[in-house]
Amino acid sequence: MKRFLYLAAATIAICLIAPATYAQGNSLTLRFKVPFPFTAQNSSFPAGEYEITKPARMILELRNLKDQAASFEHALPASSKEADGSVKVVFHRYGSEYFLSLVSTGSRLSTYRFQMSKEERRIADASPRPQLEVASILVNGTVQSANADQK
Repeated sequence: MKRFLYLAAATIAICLIAPATYAQGNSLTLRFKVPFPFTAQNSSFPAGEYEITKPARMILELRNLKDQAASFEHALPASSKEADGSVKVVFHRYGSEYFLSLVSTGSRLSTYRFQMSKEERRIADASPRPQLEVASILVNGTVQSANADQK
């Protein structure tokens, strides 16, 4: 009987620990500084320091650390090639307009892609077609820019 009670207690403990482990492995917290105004889906943000967290499945919270203004954005898991082990925030740039495209802590489980906003789609479909540039913010705060063809 004691053996059965120990087995039952161990089973309950494992069942309680497993969801917490899963939630921790699938979490996202990323802080970064953006030196330019940008758009994430259909919300506009000024230059500043931001934090991205994942409060729910497929939902990311983008919060301005200065004034605590926040927006919840729908995000999709990115492909495994985009989760290359590097922490990054990627923007698409059309002229002087920036659109948040991807955030990653380097892990495949915490790499997310944002859908194109209506405004970004309008600019991307414009004729003559503007040159798309990809701007990545690195951990040390520097901004790397490259043409989409050079990615």
